[in-house]
Amino acid sequence: MPLRSGDHGYGSLAKTLHWSTVVALLAQLVIGYRLDVDDSGRGRGRGRGGDDGDGAGSGRGRGRGGDDDGGYLSDPDTLLKVHLLLGVLILTLAVVRLVVRRLDGLPPWAETLSHRERTLAHWTEKALLTLLFVVPLTGIVLVASGDDDVLPLHVAAHIAFFLALALHLGLVLKHQLVDRDRLLARMLP
Repeated sequence: MPLRSGDHGYGSLAKTLHWSTVVALLAQLVIGYRLDVDDSGRGRGRGRGGDDGDGAGSGRGRGRGGDDDGGYLSDPDTLLKVHLLLGVLILTLAVVRLVVRRLDGLPPWAETLSHRERTLAHWTEKALLTLLFVVPLTGIVLVASGDDDVLPLHVAAHIAFFLALALHLGLVLKHQLVDRDRLLARMLP
């Protein structure tokens, strides 16, 4: 398979970057939701949480809580570090993807895509690429500033990302399951 994209379709570099981003995003999602506050009100996210002086570490909100000894990825500080590192990785992948797109270009549109579908694919890809910057950057600002006023922006960016992703996946699934034109094969290794 050629390294670069062209008339033959996506090259191995574009495919590797695409699927590496997918894997990093899935890991980021799992870790990010482990940081959320659980039902007991004990937080597992950034911050240090409260300590009522009894050493129990019963943090509230987005801080540390309880004596959870569930392993390496149960430690809130470790989770946060992994989450931040994944955010930096996603930002790096986004930059590399943009550079590769500028240098390599895109293959021609799949012939089976209608004009509307091409427009939808174009705008969802632009939105997804933009949000690969916005989501991690708002998360980094949230953690670095310690200001929960940034949280709504971070959450809004997630919602926008999931909407664009749903449209992107919907288009691919329509072509894979309904039209059966093997559109997905263009991005598979």
